[in-house]
Amino acid sequence: METAAVTIHEKLKAISDYQTHHRLREMHGRSFAEDLNQRVMIGSAIEFGCILLIGITQVLILRSFFSDKKNRGTI
Repeated sequence: METAAVTIHEKLKAISDYQTHHRLREMHGRSFAEDLNQRVMIGSAIEFGCILLIGITQVLILRSFFSDKKNRGTI
């Protein structure tokens, strides 16, 4: 009876150690995923800003092609 109790205690301790190990790995993985998500959001915001800036620049350049030049000298 005593050996069975000791065996059960050892197995429960091993299970507890495995759970602790897996919880630590999950916590590390979650931290990595949140950091990666933050970096992707920042990169996406920068990319959006660049696309917006390029779009506005293209519109301004295209409008300058069709604007009337008053000081051109031609009729």
